[in-house]
Amino acid sequence: MNLPHSNTPINLSSRKERELLLSQAVLSVSGWRLCFGETPESRSASITPAQRDFSMVAARTFGQSLMEMTVNEDRVIALGIDTRPTGPALAETVMRTFLEMGIPVEWLGIVASPEIMAYTKVSPHLKGFFYITASHNPPGFNGFKFGYGDGAVLKGEYAWPLIQHFRENLLKDGAVAKGARALAGIPPEQLDRLEETRPSLKESSARAYRGFVLQVAAGFPAPAPGDTTFVTSIRAGLARAPLGIVGELNGSARTTSIDRSLFPWLGVRTALYNDRPGEIRHQILPEGAGLAPAAELLQKHHRNDPAFQVAYVPDNDGDRGNLVFIDREGAPAILEAQQVFALTVLVELAWLRYRGEETEKVGVVVNGPTSIRVEEIARLFGAEVFRAEVGEANVVALAEEKMREGWIIPILGEGSNGGSITPPATVRDPLNTLFALLKLRAFPLARLLREPSSDLLLETAQLIPPFTTTGTDDPAARMQVGATSHGKLKARYEELFPARVGEILPDLENELSIDSWEFWNYEGTRAIRGPGNRSGDETGGLRAVFLDRDGQPRASLWMRGSGTEPVFRVMADCAGERPALAKRLIQWQRNLVQEAIDRV
Repeated sequence: MNLPHSNTPINLSSRKERELLLSQAVLSVSGWRLCFGETPESRSASITPAQRDFSMVAARTFGQSLMEMTVNEDRVIALGIDTRPTGPALAETVMRTFLEMGIPVEWLGIVASPEIMAYTKVSPHLKGFFYITASHNPPGFNGFKFGYGDGAVLKGEYAWPLIQHFRENLLKDGAVAKGARALAGIPPEQLDRLEETRPSLKESSARAYRGFVLQVAAGFPAPAPGDTTFVTSIRAGLARAPLGIVGELNGSARTTSIDRSLFPWLGVRTALYNDRPGEIRHQILPEGAGLAPAAELLQKHHRNDPAFQVAYVPDNDGDRGNLVFIDREGAPAILEAQQVFALTVLVELAWLRYRGEETEKVGVVVNGPTSIRVEEIARLFGAEVFRAEVGEANVVALAEEKMREGWIIPILGEGSNGGSITPPATVRDPLNTLFALLKLRAFPLARLLREPSSDLLLETAQLIPPFTTTGTDDPAARMQVGATSHGKLKARYEELFPARVGEILPDLENELSIDSWEFWNYEGTRAIRGPGNRSGDETGGLRAVFLDRDGQPRASLWMRGSGTEPVFRVMADCAGERPALAKRLIQWQRNLVQEAIDRV
């Protein structure tokens, strides 16, 4: 890192500049994000004084929260970044801020978000983590995720008050100026020492992550220390039925993680591409066009070695990874994010049954826009599905609530982005998904459902109930609502819905035997039947669910303002391979949302 001398003049930002940044920032439970570049695709590594102060106040606000949570305890915090250009500059500001506050820092440099969170979770001396990332947003963006010693992103009960404190602190001219000047008082030698210790600490985090990943993959109860049965079984299974995996890492934080050593150690034939940090070659969002390079690479490897049947692509912080499979004709087939999550759910429920851990209280926790196909999978295993508001922290919090009530929750996550979380992990991780495939390969899980007609993994993927769902990268999934109140928009939408639903009801009746509908609101960990029954700022998800004559959900429409981008998201989901019906549904949804906006 390029560090300024302690006597470098500090340029102070103005309140007006900070107010502008605050108006542009997206602050939510999912993370804090801002475009630090002149454009979303900017590759500039520099930040402005106002952006420095934005970052300094963010770190100071979280640091104060950490100090309140750890009274009379040693406070050590793990700090890491993904591979965005502005990461080092922001890290230096955050590092100086924590040091000035008297909070020791373990600087890990570029590290995948599941790794830094696992390291925090299993390391008693770490009381929290601060991670600089904008996840799937373009490279000109950056932001922050943070949490306490449990290794999870802050839950809503802590996150929302922190956001309010941050907003207030950022507009205090005197405090901001004092804090900015204090940054210059940190001797460069302190930062140099942190950089010197970075390699050894990064090795420690990788070791911790590796052990944790294997524990997560094996499931509850975790194997006893030294028990290598699970790994031995994986290796034996892959010896019988070899599997090759292509990792197209797109220069993400996964380039510095355990992928390159873990898979070969397990016996997986592995080929990694764009595996140098910062080698961002295409869109960061691992959907649609973001998966095309991986599809080409997988096809090339499969032609030379038929064992190569899977490719994965992570986002920039490496906490999600969507998949490409080889189909029966030997061609690459891109799985949608919803399909990836559904496949993981199917495997983990089968894995629970295979191990004999199944009980009468098995559940799956998902977010509001997760496809109904998950309910159909859960019914195969007698499991319940619980839904929370969008946001990893909300899904994790609901899973913890259900586990306290005695439910076994073998899998949770957000189908809308393909991210799966396997307890005791508290963050989505592409290794969770890939280990699900390894377990499918090494153990006779498919026999619990139906024996695939060949050893292609895509055969098992076809066990997923067919649904047609609007992808998050589909232009039809995004709308602009301006300054319209989300609460008023939803209230108007609910008023208009009964009069307008007749426009699509005949199609739903004919194709899916739809008999009725109901509204659901998702706020934090709560799913509340509507219409109405919302609270707070009413920015959670609203879902209209269409039920067949047996009372089973067969289609749904969903809406919510994004917590990570300045857009309003909409979605349609219907049973079966019905692209024409799904297209009519999403267009009807867009029209009704727009009418509601116009009438607010």
